[in-house]
Amino acid sequence: MKSVIHVITPISTAGFRSGEDFKACERDDLEVTHSELKTGPASIESEFDEALAIPDTIRLAIEAERNGAHAIVIDCMGDPGIAACREVVSIPVLGPCQTSLHVAAMLGHRFSFITVLDRLRAMLDHIVAGYGLTGSYAAFEAVDVPVLDICHDVEKLGGLLADKAIKTVREDHAGAIVLGCTGFLGLAEVIRERLLAEELDVPVIDPIPLTIRAADALVKCGLGHSKFIYPQPGKKEIVGYPMPGLWD
Repeated sequence: MKSVIHVITPISTAGFRSGEDFKACERDDLEVTHSELKTGPASIESEFDEALAIPDTIRLAIEAERNGAHAIVIDCMGDPGIAACREVVSIPVLGPCQTSLHVAAMLGHRFSFITVLDRLRAMLDHIVAGYGLTGSYAAFEAVDVPVLDICHDVEKLGGLLADKAIKTVREDHAGAIVLGCTGFLGLAEVIRERLLAEELDVPVIDPIPLTIRAADALVKCGLGHSKFIYPQPGKKEIVGYPMPGLWD
């Protein structure tokens, strides 16, 4: 069976992400498709940004299912709109934060989360608590690089992330590292090499590849989220947010 996993990048900055970014995840039996917001924030670095991203993320989820996707991945570590998307579609919807944190807790007992900006600390605390993983949460670190600046000096960014990873493993006894922005795609190997050079054998989770492959596994196992827990919304008028196909 060939799985089609659709990735929704919930920002409106054209060119930040492309389908080429996911080619390494594809196989003969796994295809990755992609879309990004037409309306919403340029990047997500706050609760405000996340709230603005959710309506069009929901629309794209509905569209992806209608176009034949077997599962959806929301390309942001805030998992924006994940519960709402699960209500409006019948295929699995995975968030890279939820997926990565649970795998990190499984692999390393306690994990540290390294992200872009310190202002996201409280937001991440709430997410971790919501996923029931506070007891497995070792530390929060940030490299002070805004999302839209990630591509400016990737080599320097990799060094900053590695420095933070070494620090939190040594000081906070983190057993796993979660890259806390999906824009860090491809940097896990660099960080892992630096950790091993310091004799710190700790897994580093690159959230998007992990989540795409987890979605593929769910599809091939015939599993999806519970419609008992995520029932379809009741039909009513919605002003200003077109959702074609929602109640078809």
